[in-house]
Amino acid sequence: MEVIFAESRFKGKLSDEFVKRIYAEIKPYKKINLVAAIQFIDQMNDFKSRIKDKEFVVKQSLYRAMYPGQILGCDVYAADCSDCDATLAFEQGMFHVLGIPLKYGKTVITADPETENIEVIDAGAAEKYKKRIMQGIGAVITAKKVMFVESTKAGQTYGSKLLKEKLKKDGKKVYSVIADEVNFERLNEFRDIDAFVSTACQRIAIDDMNKVKKPMINAEDLESYLREN
Repeated sequence: MEVIFAESRFKGKLSDEFVKRIYAEIKPYKKINLVAAIQFIDQMNDFKSRIKDKEFVVKQSLYRAMYPGQILGCDVYAADCSDCDATLAFEQGMFHVLGIPLKYGKTVITADPETENIEVIDAGAAEKYKKRIMQGIGAVITAKKVMFVESTKAGQTYGSKLLKEKLKKDGKKVYSVIADEVNFERLNEFRDIDAFVSTACQRIAIDDMNKVKKPMINAEDLESYLREN
C-alpha cells in the first residue's frame, strides 16, 4: 500500500482585531523570531507583511522542516535565533512550541489563527510541563502494569519492541491497545493500568494529558530517560 502525505493549509484570514491583539503581545520586543506549524505558514507570512515597525527573523531549519519558519514536534530548530528577543509561533496547543523555551530559554507567544487564542509561554511555564513529563516517567518506572497506546495511522508509529522488553525485564506486566483514533474515555476504563506509554503522535501525551486519569508519556521521552539513566 502506498501512502501519500498531503499538506493541509488553514484557509482563514487574520482579522484586523486579531492582528492588533498579537501586536500588543509582541510590542515590548524589538527583534522577533517567527515560526509556525505547517498549516499556518501562510498566516505567519501574512502577519509579517502587515507589521512594518518590527524586525522579524524567519529561519530555515536544517533538519526535517520543509519551509522557512516551519516547526515540528521533533524539530524546533527554526527557533534557534540567539539575538532574537522572543518567538512568535502561529500554532495550536503546546505540542510544537514546548521545546522552544526549554531548548533556547526564550519566551514564546503562541497565536492560533483558527480560534484566535493567544498564549504566552515562558521558561517557567515550560518547566511545569517538563515536570509533568518527569512525573509520568516516574509513574512508568514504579508501575506494575503499563499499557502502550499504539496507532494504526501511517507515520504515527514508534518502535516500541525494545521498550516493552526492557519493562518486562524489570518485572512489569506490559499490555498494548491499538486504534486508529485514541479514545480517552475507553483508556480510562483500564482502571488497573498504572501508566500509559504513547507510541502515536506526540501531541497526544502533551496537549491531551489531562484527558487521561492515569499518567501518559511519549515513548520517545521514556526511551531518552532510560538511555541516560
